Amino acid sequence: MATLAMHNQQLSRTALLWQLISVFVVVLPHVSHLPVWVPGIVLFTLSWRVMVFIGRWSFPAKWFKSVLVFVAGASVLLSYQEGGGISSTVSLLVVAFSLKLLEIYKRRDALVVLYVAYLIAASIFLFTQTIWMAFYTLFCLLVVSTALQAIHIHRAVPFFQPFKRTCLMFIPVFPLMIVLFMGMPRIDPLWQISFDKSAAKTGLSDTMTPGDITRLTRSAEVAFRATFEGVKPPQSSLYWRAIVLHDFDGRSWSNLESSLVNRDKATESERSGAKIGYELILEPTQATYVPALDYVSKTPSELEFRAGRVLETRSPLIQRKQFSLVARPALSIGSERSYQSFTREIYLPEGNPVTMELARQWWRETGTEEAFIRRILEFFNKNFSYTLSPPPLGVNTVDDFLFKTQRGFCGHYSSATAFMLRSVGIPARIVTGYQGGEWNHYENYLLVRQYDAHAWVEAWLPNKGWVRIDPTAAVSPDRIEEASSEVLSREPEFLNESPVQSLGIKGDGFLSELRLRIEGFNYAWHRWVLHYHHRQIDLLRDLLGEVTAWRLVIFLLVPFAIVITITMLLMARSSAAPPQDPFDSNIIRLSNGLKPKGLQRSKGETVGDYCARLANVRPDLAEVCGQIALQYECVKYAANDDGPTVTEFSKTIDQCIVSFR
Repeated sequence: MATLAMHNQQLSRTALLWQLISVFVVVLPHVSHLPVWVPGIVLFTLSWRVMVFIGRWSFPAKWFKSVLVFVAGASVLLSYQEGGGISSTVSLLVVAFSLKLLEIYKRRDALVVLYVAYLIAASIFLFTQTIWMAFYTLFCLLVVSTALQAIHIHRAVPFFQPFKRTCLMFIPVFPLMIVLFMGMPRIDPLWQISFDKSAAKTGLSDTMTPGDITRLTRSAEVAFRATFEGVKPPQSSLYWRAIVLHDFDGRSWSNLESSLVNRDKATESERSGAKIGYELILEPTQATYVPALDYVSKTPSELEFRAGRVLETRSPLIQRKQFSLVARPALSIGSERSYQSFTREIYLPEGNPVTMELARQWWRETGTEEAFIRRILEFFNKNFSYTLSPPPLGVNTVDDFLFKTQRGFCGHYSSATAFMLRSVGIPARIVTGYQGGEWNHYENYLLVRQYDAHAWVEAWLPNKGWVRIDPTAAVSPDRIEEASSEVLSREPEFLNESPVQSLGIKGDGFLSELRLRIEGFNYAWHRWVLHYHHRQIDLLRDLLGEVTAWRLVIFLLVPFAIVITITMLLMARSSAAPPQDPFDSNIIRLSNGLKPKGLQRSKGETVGDYCARLANVRPDLAEVCGQIALQYECVKYAANDDGPTVTEFSKTIDQCIVSFR
């Protein structure tokens, strides 16, 4: 019965304010990935509860709350019609969490809100894991814990007192957190979290229609980061191949069949020649492709080789992943094949007759594969321009591009080049991936964003195998030799849908350097904290010597025993002395403050007599001294709750001490 009565107790003003602040701080980081109406309903319920708090409005009727629940639930379903996932789950949780605000009146309701607040704060890491979000989530935990403590304080206390207590409670938690982080073994999750399409990151598609890649130039989302073992390769050689497209239907390129490649067979001739070792940290793109430099010769066992010399994960990337790879740029791929083994790479559907005739004419004039390719690149170099906003193309896309618009992006040039090569029987395919990247000189790593997406051509030449041809380099050499941000920033469409992310990317100056510093700090966090499990054994070996089960148990238990012992001793000490009343503490403070004047309180002297003696010494302060005596007696002996608060009484004491000085 006592527990039930405690749960039905009305919240104090301080507790209610901390409740409202908790709701705001835990929902704030979710705003970027929730439907716009969800933050709106949170603000609506917060505003309504504030109006109730100040006495302007009353709690809504039951029928109104029922309507709100129905409308909010239906809105969540309509917002995620393409399929459920973690985003829809979090949206539903936040909506229900905010609607509960309209019922917060007693402690039982507050407990429900705070327990859900912990869950919403933890769910932030499903969407972002930056160091700044880690610190912010820690702040959220402090605020929610403060609200939890405030609802268990019965008397009126200053607003920040519960926060101070919570900070003191968190002090012994930090060393235990560090010990658990260092010593607990990492295990793979027992389940996989599915993200709905609306939450998926922008990335490459497994099909390409000329003009599609311009979509990615509107996004500054990070695709991956790369750290090199030696000197960074030149910008013009950083071709990160991700998807190979063999099949052409007259408008779009795709890969209708992708087979696995035997790993042992693929690596037989890859033990000589210059190599590039590097480490990738991939962002969760919900895709399976792994961008890699030409040509991969060493891969982790969890990756698969696919036809076209590309790498894939066995399941979509739903969390940040780290891989160590080795590339050999001089490796010859496909040289053992013959013309007869290509069917998909030379197939052309009907259409684009003008281009086909021109290609055959050039082939008769040149006669060799190398000369024919040079003729194509010279043609692009003289007559074409590079743009992110090309005109639309008709049914014969290649004909329209080559002889009418002559303005396009990398997808246009690679598609037209591959078509012309196939027109004369040269096997050709499209490769999509990323080109270049931005070098961060603070942490010495390469940052590749979605706007670095690129498409190029691979042609099969006798005795050489697959050879890269990038017609974009013939039209706009700057796109290959410089960072994409420097070249694409001249186009008005560049990052036009990401105005906030574009700060510091377009142009140089203070903002650019600040962005590089922040991104470098985040990179160090991703590499050393989020992927600590790659280095955990080495660090434990440095600390413990030989890592055995008993040593690991002692490493974990000893810090816990020390912290728990100190905490219990402090609790025993505090419980031995009864907590002092705050009003009595202020009287003691008054006595100590006036002690230098010889006006300290005598042993056995009542507060009323003490204040009367002070008034006799300083008649001009008789009113203040009398107010202290009256407030004290009102708190100690009055039968109602109309007495002064601790804050009011403390201010009166301060006024008296200052006046006597």
